[in-house]
Amino acid sequence: MRRGFLVFLIVVALGFGAAAISRNYLQSPPSAWLCSKFGLSPRQAERMESLRRDYGSRCGPLCGKMCEANAHLENLALGSGSVTPGIRAAIAETDRIRTETRIAMLDHFYAVAAELPPERRKEYLLKVLPLVIDSCGSH
Repeated sequence: MRRGFLVFLIVVALGFGAAAISRNYLQSPPSAWLCSKFGLSPRQAERMESLRRDYGSRCGPLCGKMCEANAHLENLALGSGSVTPGIRAAIAETDRIRTETRIAMLDHFYAVAAELPPERRKEYLLKVLPLVIDSCGSH
């Protein structure tokens, strides 16, 4: 009986600990992992958060454009039995927006890397570049 109660207390304590850690992790700013991983100062952390907000203000509209372009392409594709000039144009438009998005993302990654210690920049870029570039395993 005593052993069961002890196990129960340990499980409850672990649950509370996990909840506290999760709450702290979920409430931290999105750039917190970057600050933690690269040991950034509070001033650098503020700069990273500013860069994230700037990027978000550019990325949000691009995401909206992409959703609209994808919906348009889907409607055209579902209403057709072949690749029409309209479908070709819609595909080109989604590619144009995707290119614009990738350029904005890469620009953001370079801005973030410039704030990191010089010896850590390549490590960061190798971690984030797969989001922009399909490197086919080159690194």
